[in-house]
Amino acid sequence: MDFKNLSYEKAVQLLADSKNFYLVKVDSSANYVYMNDHFISRHSSFYNHSEIRSAALALHPDDYELSYITYNKCVGQPDQTFNATLRKLDGKGGYIITYWEYKAHFDAHGNIDGVIGVGYDITAFESRAEHIRFLTKTLSNIAQQQSHDIRRPLANIMGLAEVLTILGEENEQVRTIAEKLVQSCIDLDNEFEQFLIRDVSQQTK
Repeated sequence: MDFKNLSYEKAVQLLADSKNFYLVKVDSSANYVYMNDHFISRHSSFYNHSEIRSAALALHPDDYELSYITYNKCVGQPDQTFNATLRKLDGKGGYIITYWEYKAHFDAHGNIDGVIGVGYDITAFESRAEHIRFLTKTLSNIAQQQSHDIRRPLANIMGLAEVLTILGEENEQVRTIAEKLVQSCIDLDNEFEQFLIRDVSQQTK
């Protein structure tokens, strides 16, 4: 999800019914003026759809400063997104660890009137290092899948095109078509190179 370029309206459309991601909007008075169902369900001890309540209500006191700093970063650099790991009280004496990306929100007149945030639980990860290892493994699996699903079939096509080039040595029309096919495979491979996710497990060694 390209959150940086995602409008608030589109975010609501995509995440209003999400079972995995939180979506919130915080106004300039630090109140939640929008919370999707998943957020309210997870934090029902503090929030509901009928009331506008302080964003700090369920926030762990030790994370007030980080939340405030992140909000000011969004307002100060509205073309950027900023992330924060925040602890949310669970209403049972404990807390939930959540990871967020925030960015400034503009009203209809182009003025900043708060921030929007997309988040998800990372409580299952006992440490930041474990969370990073999980993300690294996930990205590495995606990189391997991309290589298998895209790069290998493309290599097969390129190999067949090269064989066709050899077989068409005495037929100029066939040879020309085969050479264009080979070049198209090379061009397509170069395009994939720009977008494929790298195997980050190899990069971190």
